[in-house]
Amino acid sequence: MSQKTDFRIDIDAANELIRWKSLFADEVTAHARRLSAESNHPEHATLLQYREAAQIAVRSLSVAILDEGASSGDQKAA
Repeated sequence: MSQKTDFRIDIDAANELIRWKSLFADEVTAHARRLSAESNHPEHATLLQYREAAQIAVRSLSVAILDEGASSGDQKAA
């Protein structure tokens, strides 16, 4: 018994989501390449390196999102 409901997302929110996803993917790739370059096989990235890179990228993304929120006009004074 699933009901379909309309759900709309603001264009600014959708654009930010796209940007965050791109930022995350770029960060993961960059960190995985760096980890690979520091390993015994610099031409080959492993799943373990990508996992470690993703953990680093999550922290970077969180900071970027929080920094943007603090500087955006979305927050109103109480």
